[in-house]
Amino acid sequence: MGVAQAGLVFKTKVPLRDAGALVSKLCGGQAVKIEPSLRSSFDIRNHSDVLVQVFGNVIVINNNQIAWDMLEDPASDVTQRHRVLGAPEMLLAFCHYDSGDSYGYAFIERGERTRSRLQTGVPAVVEFGTPKDFESRWLSAPFYLEDDDCPIDQRRKIYFQGEREVEVPEAEITRRLLEEALRMNFGICPWDEDIDPVSHFFRLTAEKNPWWRLW
Repeated sequence: MGVAQAGLVFKTKVPLRDAGALVSKLCGGQAVKIEPSLRSSFDIRNHSDVLVQVFGNVIVINNNQIAWDMLEDPASDVTQRHRVLGAPEMLLAFCHYDSGDSYGYAFIERGERTRSRLQTGVPAVVEFGTPKDFESRWLSAPFYLEDDDCPIDQRRKIYFQGEREVEVPEAEITRRLLEEALRMNFGICPWDEDIDPVSHFFRLTAEKNPWWRLW
């Protein structure tokens, strides 16, 4: 199975003492903790399912609804969610959906969107801001067309570094950039870690629009 994860990641200066209260304020409704026996249908793509992962001082709140509009619409408001989370210096919204070939990230720095990129295919990309240095390394990388029996206009573009030590297909370039963004800024990649985080599973009940969403 591929990865299906999306949400918000940030660093906190104080320990997270009440994950449920934070989820309730961020997502709307009451966050009820789910016991292991009831997690078979849990899926963060459901707007009512929220997973909080704690990697030391790095917090990952997984839920599609709280992140998707920040990725899809560069004009969407980010300030309210930033405030709810304690105004971290950097907040990263992200999605990593292998099944839909959808990958993206949005940098929120000091409450302002500085850069975002969402890729939902080839070459379906929604972007905002100037690429950061680590992105430019790949976005301007040399490439070749995969040797295949299909017509030349259907061949995959493969980006590479050095003497092709590292190769990334065009459809996966944003996935690569997302993973680099997470490791460079937070020291972790939630779906590719040797250590297990402290995890809290919640389901929202008596749902209502979160206070930052008025429609």
